[in-house]
Amino acid sequence: MNTALRRTLGLGLLGTLLLSGCTAPTGNSDRPAPGNSGSPNTQEPGSAAPTTPAPSPTTPDPQEELRKEAEALADSMNLVEQAGSLVMAGVSADGASAAQVEALKKQGISNVFLRGRSQLSHSQISSHVKELHDSLAANVPEDLPVWVATDQEGGFVRVLQGQGFSELPTAMKQGAWDKETLQAEISELGEELADAGINVNLAPVADVVPASLGTGNAPIGKFGRQYANNAKDVAASILVANEELADAGVQPVVKHFPGLGRVSLNTDTHAQVTDTKIDAGSADLEPFAAAIDQDLAWVMISNARYTQLDKENDAPFSKKIVTGLLREDLGYKRLIISDDLCDAKQVSAVPVGQRAVEFVQAGGTMPLCVDESKALTMAKTLAKQAGEDEKLAEQVREAAILILSEKLRMQQ
Repeated sequence: MNTALRRTLGLGLLGTLLLSGCTAPTGNSDRPAPGNSGSPNTQEPGSAAPTTPAPSPTTPDPQEELRKEAEALADSMNLVEQAGSLVMAGVSADGASAAQVEALKKQGISNVFLRGRSQLSHSQISSHVKELHDSLAANVPEDLPVWVATDQEGGFVRVLQGQGFSELPTAMKQGAWDKETLQAEISELGEELADAGINVNLAPVADVVPASLGTGNAPIGKFGRQYANNAKDVAASILVANEELADAGVQPVVKHFPGLGRVSLNTDTHAQVTDTKIDAGSADLEPFAAAIDQDLAWVMISNARYTQLDKENDAPFSKKIVTGLLREDLGYKRLIISDDLCDAKQVSAVPVGQRAVEFVQAGGTMPLCVDESKALTMAKTLAKQAGEDEKLAEQVREAAILILSEKLRMQQ
């Protein structure tokens, strides 16, 4: 791990936020209490030396125990099942057809994303989501959860817009609220999602859009999706959002690593979107580092290319970014999800199935595909190529273990 980078981007920023009272409690706060190493020795002359207490039995590491259980579950699955467990498939927020759900079930997929925009009421969405949970439950061992995700940021990016769902404003407006208001609003959102059976929200946005670029940043600034124009305030807001979503039982996802705030074009609608500014020491990484130290959120990878980090590969296919920067330098250990790898223009030159393969090879965990038919292709290609490539097979297994670990964690 790059210790200097971690100190600069993670702990340093968290310390500043803690001192300013802006951040929520972190998930990595298990630190030893201060000792008495400076206390004088009060033993009387000639008295017996103090007896050293016998060491207590080693306490099992909960994370290690979780992984062992996940490994056993993954090894009970065949390669097709492991590959299917990795993919998150998009279905209409207005409801998937019986044929679509049956195809996902047959391929072993148990993670879905509610896409588009829906005016259905909370009760109607709840009914559709329950059907997804019930139909896909057989694809998850040991009664672990089916993941049903959506994209409920606020403003324009709000999939569920019907009666019973909060009409959140843009993140830029949310970021101007005081902490208590932000906590209350995101808490209400989390409860609405959880009550509907939605257990993953692809939010909050951790991107930093410089004020000088503003709405000229097509993917984020144009829609006011950023919480602020500086790293410190973005970090403070996303930490609050992460905690409130997690407290409600909804998994937060910070996005779009390593930052999508400095490009002018949108990777959904344009190819060759390139960032020439962000490097391994950039302040744009600070919100992500703070979220990693908080240990509540997953991380989503941007689809853009970052020439200061990897000139040859878009971020989801870059081992330097996914494994090197995120895993090794920033020390992130949990699930890495892609941005949409199916309809995004940025990645269209790569065959659909190969996009999932290259994402997993780079160190990614869960390829996201907003088109359920293409998601099936991804799962099939992953299984086929893993059957012919021992190294890829081990990477698929490792990703399946990580997903099962997260499902076990959610079940606790």
